[in-house]
Amino acid sequence: MDLQEKIGKRITELRKAKKLSQQKFAYEADIERSFLTHIEKGRKNISVGTLERIMSALEISVKDFFDSEFFSNGKKKK
Repeated sequence: MDLQEKIGKRITELRKAKKLSQQKFAYEADIERSFLTHIEKGRKNISVGTLERIMSALEISVKDFFDSEFFSNGKKKK
């Protein structure tokens, strides 16, 4: 799985944990719902600015966003 797919899966996981539909979440993140669909499926590369808006809508820090098994590469943290 490449980084683009990992980011998409992480966004989906966090959005669903907040019980937000794609439509509602896209509105809160100020992005098009169809674009969000492509992001979540790992089909679109996103800018840092878009990722910032997504993390803001999720109310999560950069550290907490990337501190996940999606980004661990199978290595255990020390």
